[in-house]
Amino acid sequence: MVGGKSKHMGEGSKPKANKDDAYAYLRVLRDHFHNDSKKYDDFVAIMNNFKARRIDRDDCIKEVEKLLRGQRNLISGFNTFLPKSLEITNYYVGAGEAVSSNLEVRHSAATKLLARPVTIRSSSSSF
Repeated sequence: MVGGKSKHMGEGSKPKANKDDAYAYLRVLRDHFHNDSKKYDDFVAIMNNFKARRIDRDDCIKEVEKLLRGQRNLISGFNTFLPKSLEITNYYVGAGEAVSSNLEVRHSAATKLLARPVTIRSSSSSF
């Protein structure tokens, strides 16, 4: 960022999320999937794969979109970490329907937020 403006045109402007926002979102996910911890663990694995550059931004967003399919509030929360141009807009895609794949690759605020590894929770520790 130079002079308070995004160096990538067309991303739209919105408040930048910070690490506290990222950890709060992880807590929301963990609480939401308390009966299906595999989904939470899958989300963490996607984020760790992205951070380790095993998947690119495009694939990260597609995998999260697929994982959270039909969960409007969770998708909306994830969008907080994306520039406007990359936000997931398929809130109502059903479990058997295809996920849109027309995502542009642009610089994402999530890259900075995911700079630290996220540990998968165990039953003996709390967040």
